[in-house]
Amino acid sequence: MRMTEIVSFLDLSIYPSIALIFFLAAFIAVVWNVMTKTKQEIEAAANIPLDDDVIFTPRVSSIESNTDTDSSSTEPAQNGGASHA
Repeated sequence: MRMTEIVSFLDLSIYPSIALIFFLAAFIAVVWNVMTKTKQEIEAAANIPLDDDVIFTPRVSSIESNTDTDSSSTEPAQNGGASHA
């Protein structure tokens, strides 16, 4: 039996319907999430690019943290270990 004969016997018309249901569920979830936000949450999210008071420190990769711990074990940390520029 050929592969084309096997596939022709399968009823594959259900898959587009399932995909449509998944898309509609995700779309409704996003719309529900947006519509239930409070005004304070929306304003806080809108001001993120303008907020200069909050300083986010970048994460240190495992390679850098290993070299930092190796060098800090032989030398004492300067200025109390704070790394502000």
